[in-house]
Amino acid sequence: MKKETNVVVNEFVNELKNNQKVETTEKQARILSIDRFRGICLFALVCSFILPLFGAFEFLAPYVEHDKKGFQILPGVSFADLFAPMFIFVIGLTMIKSFKSREQKFGTRRAYFQLAVRFLGLIGIGILFNGFENSWADIFFGDKSFADLSIKIKIFAIGFWIAIAALLVFIISLFFKNEKFKNISKQVLLYILAVAGILALYFILVNTGEKITPPAQARYGGWEWDTLQNIGLAGLLALPFVKYDKWGRLIICSISFVVLTTLMQNGLFPLANSILEGGIFGGFSWAMILLLGSVFADLKDDKLYWVLASIGLLISVVLIVSYNYIAAKRGCTPVYALFTASVASMIWGGLNYLDNKKFKFNFFQVWGSNAILTYITTLILALLLDSLFGEALMGLSVWATIPIVLVIFALFTIMNWLLVRKSKHIRL
Repeated sequence: MKKETNVVVNEFVNELKNNQKVETTEKQARILSIDRFRGICLFALVCSFILPLFGAFEFLAPYVEHDKKGFQILPGVSFADLFAPMFIFVIGLTMIKSFKSREQKFGTRRAYFQLAVRFLGLIGIGILFNGFENSWADIFFGDKSFADLSIKIKIFAIGFWIAIAALLVFIISLFFKNEKFKNISKQVLLYILAVAGILALYFILVNTGEKITPPAQARYGGWEWDTLQNIGLAGLLALPFVKYDKWGRLIICSISFVVLTTLMQNGLFPLANSILEGGIFGGFSWAMILLLGSVFADLKDDKLYWVLASIGLLISVVLIVSYNYIAAKRGCTPVYALFTASVASMIWGGLNYLDNKKFKFNFFQVWGSNAILTYITTLILALLLDSLFGEALMGLSVWATIPIVLVIFALFTIMNWLLVRKSKHIRL
């Protein structure tokens, strides 16, 4: 029994070491245009979270509001609606390469498993943060007590602190030279997040069922399904197709577009729209954006790149403008997905021409180097500023606001620059 246990432990440790080698290889092969594009998305995201906290920037509200409340690019699509799908598109640019790298080292089955755990981990991060935001934030800064919370919120409220404890252990491990301790603590954190992701999928499925057939009393109440959950679900739904070639993935996207558009235009949209970002139903359109990103990544140096991008843009605009097809971020309709993916492909295509250009300071590249850290830091900072200083910030003059905002953006820039300088890329 002891020998068998040792064998299992040794295999686990070897896999941790192999994971580290894969991450090192991926870091060395970073593409500038991808980091820059990711940086643009993150900069816009930080602006959308931070600027609305200040009353002096109220005039910018149309540019950070979603759906019909914001500045309209097309009917139903606001300027602010462009950036979340662009971020998912960026993930698609690297997904196939990441899978192939893992497949070469560990085999196909383990490569699928590793990426599935990572996508579940992204869902877990999003849902645990919601667990804090919908429980402890109200308990600390509001009038709620723990007893007032629903079952699912209590689960993620407690899970949040479990994840924080695992995160602290991992941070502590970074100060030790013991690689085994460091790798194991990282994997423990990842699996805790993945378990939270599985629970989140269960609850969103239950909530979806309750909306299809409303029970006499909702079992779990309302639910939130936000950006990180979208990314994780999109990755899980796209994962079965990573072995397909680019044309196979494009065919899958085309079939999905036709089927989903038919369903959305004929009764499904109100259900998808009732769950923030579309929940399970919207996840298929988010996955389509991710897969289209992987297709354009394979067409990077092909003349068909711009042909395909133009066709996608033309089809989506004609359907939205001329035939009144539903385009909406909330619910994530396939026409909206095709339009935003096409816009993203054109922006990335333009950025590719700058890969050989040298700049003294690559601002957006620096911002795009540690996406998950920047995103989570933004969420926490925005929540704290709003909870602690919300009224005061809204009353500040423009001349008092500008220096504060500049300091916040400078701190984000310095944080990412220091990590890039030390070749540190924090990721799941």
